[in-house]
Amino acid sequence: MSTRLDPDDRGELERERDFLLKSLDDLETERAAGNIDDASYTELHDDYTARAAAAIRALRDGVDARPAAPPVPWRRRGLVIAGIVAFAVLAGVSLAAALGARLPGQTSSGNAQQAAPTGGERKARLQAAADKSPNDPEPRLALARFLEETGDTVGSLKQYDKAVEVAPENPDALANAGRLRFIVAGQVPSPDAQKQLVTSARSLLDRAVQADPNQADAHYYRGVLLLDGFNEVDGAISEFQRYLVLAPDGQFATQARNALAMAVEQPSGSGSVPSTTAP
Repeated sequence: MSTRLDPDDRGELERERDFLLKSLDDLETERAAGNIDDASYTELHDDYTARAAAAIRALRDGVDARPAAPPVPWRRRGLVIAGIVAFAVLAGVSLAAALGARLPGQTSSGNAQQAAPTGGERKARLQAAADKSPNDPEPRLALARFLEETGDTVGSLKQYDKAVEVAPENPDALANAGRLRFIVAGQVPSPDAQKQLVTSARSLLDRAVQADPNQADAHYYRGVLLLDGFNEVDGAISEFQRYLVLAPDGQFATQARNALAMAVEQPSGSGSVPSTTAP
């Protein structure tokens, strides 16, 4: 079914076109570096090329004739979302463990004769480090991750936002600010607030992959967002594929492969990845 493009549709198609063309360039770079096998290259190249051509035709003709993706059932989405939540916990725990050994006054190997700092003490030290170097995003990111680990989601998001303010091109700050916004969006009751958070999350994750196209986790987060936040299945597939090219053994590799494998189960041309939530 064909639909006339409105300004929002055109803007979205332009972003998709630019992203796919950039992905094709990245794919050539990965192949030249020997980071992708010929079969994967061919599959990804054909997919990106076909979808870029469809976007270009739609922009040229002013009509979007691409097949509409059917609604994605909610039944299976949990696996992908669980990956983001699990990352939030694992990253916070591992970072906190590292920080516990490297806070001011301690050596990298720790101090066996000194009791481990309490949560309040670690928070105070991280806050002091962030305040001491207001133009350095790293202490701010460390504080944000610690707050997220301890369950202070609002405080964590504020620190991620401050890190983005300090370093607007820092891919880690952008990716995590977007990731956490999308998680928070699922926890607020207001539809308007949800929409605002999801839209803001998308903008941040778009910026993250533009700032560093090789930041693998940002591609995974963006894939989850496109799938669950916007039902843009083709875009999500592209992001999961890109993640696997960059991090074939990464922490989200299983979730990304499951999402792509389920796409194969769909009827030809459906363009839909089934969700990964249990009933």
